[in-house]
Amino acid sequence: MPFAFRPDDKSSEKAVRRIAGELLETSRLILDDASLPRETLVHELRKNVKKTRALLRLVRPGFRDFERENAALREAARLIAPLRDADVLTLTFDRAVARTDLPRAETAALRDRLAPASGDAIKPEERLEAHRQALATIAAGIEDWKIRHKGFDSLSGGLERSWDACRRSMRKARDKTGAESLHLFRKRVKDHWYHARLLSPIWPEMMAAHVSACDKLGEALGDARDLANLVETLGTDAFAGDEIAAAIAATAGDEEAKLLAKSWRAGARLFAEPAPALARRWRNWWDVWRG
Repeated sequence: MPFAFRPDDKSSEKAVRRIAGELLETSRLILDDASLPRETLVHELRKNVKKTRALLRLVRPGFRDFERENAALREAARLIAPLRDADVLTLTFDRAVARTDLPRAETAALRDRLAPASGDAIKPEERLEAHRQALATIAAGIEDWKIRHKGFDSLSGGLERSWDACRRSMRKARDKTGAESLHLFRKRVKDHWYHARLLSPIWPEMMAAHVSACDKLGEALGDARDLANLVETLGTDAFAGDEIAAAIAATAGDEEAKLLAKSWRAGARLFAEPAPALARRWRNWWDVWRG
């Protein structure tokens, strides 16, 4: 099902229930599909949780149970996060090494030192089953969700809040660049990307460019964040004095700088107007679409 509001939705409350229900049902079906590679499975499950949380943020001001449901979704995501996060550092390391002419034997030895400790065992099946149960509990309560406001009034507050969060987190990330600040900025950009996708039917031709710009910025920030994390890791005491580690960190840092230079320009253009102006423009398009 398309991740978007539909013209035949009876109300924004019913639309939110419908979309959330579709996302969680999709996750249930994914968990039942034994043919999916685990990497794909985990990616899709994490994506569905992110979409659902972004959906709830869009109606947050009028959704009394936001904190409870958001916390439940956050916990569901936490259960499976290690299934992906364990490999991110080494994958980023591999990409950085591919841009160098460093001796492969030395880089392979360094990679082994970056790999997660085998003693910290992750039990995928247990985590996936716990994720399934967490989503089932959330899905069972969807029909009881109540949203105070009607029409675009139920969306404008969350839309403006998300937009302002993007602008604030961008300023903070520029002032103090690092893996954590980039991660926070990327999360806020992703939230708005999902909001734009949800509202894309109000004027598809105009919204398409906005959605695409958000997507590209989010991906660039994600890559920059991974590179920043690698640079920070290779700069710890565990790798002090290692010339190979220093060379790879320098390569990763250069690539991060290039990505960020593009990202700051893209972000400045994308988030140039204040939140009320964006909400007012999209409200007008919504009214024409729903009229």
